[in-house]
Amino acid sequence: MRRVLLRWVPFGVLATLVVLFVVLAAPIDRDLVLRIYALVVGGLALATLTAATGFATRRMTSQFAAALRARPTRFGRPEELERLERHVALSIENAADFHYRLRRTLVAATDAAVWRRHGVPLEQAEDLMPARLWAVVRPDCEAPADRRASGPPLEEVSTLVDEIERIGL
Repeated sequence: MRRVLLRWVPFGVLATLVVLFVVLAAPIDRDLVLRIYALVVGGLALATLTAATGFATRRMTSQFAAALRARPTRFGRPEELERLERHVALSIENAADFHYRLRRTLVAATDAAVWRRHGVPLEQAEDLMPARLWAVVRPDCEAPADRRASGPPLEEVSTLVDEIERIGL
């Protein structure tokens, strides 16, 4: 770095000697000579700063260049999907988990499907869906009496999801 900074010093010394010679020996306007000298010294300072900046940037990799070189990360499965799979697994084992976890998702999906297809809220859609689905998603559905009882089998959950999909079509 020091070599980069000192590379321009001889040019500055030479410019100073030329200005001193011209001011003392030649009958030229001193103000004009000093302005030209200031311009030359300013140019040398800019050249020095440019060289120092170039030297410094060669030593460290820019974030942009590192991002271009980095391989794109492959994303795993979406967190929402993994969360939903956990809810399904828990709801099969436990009736309370079915009621408080998976049922919320089924209610939201049914509400969206009914609204999209028929333009009515879930509370008014009892006759637009099968009775088995309505029994699960109705707004006044009570929590199970035995919270530790096993939840519905996976086939029944799959059937409920299929019925929600049919409503949305």
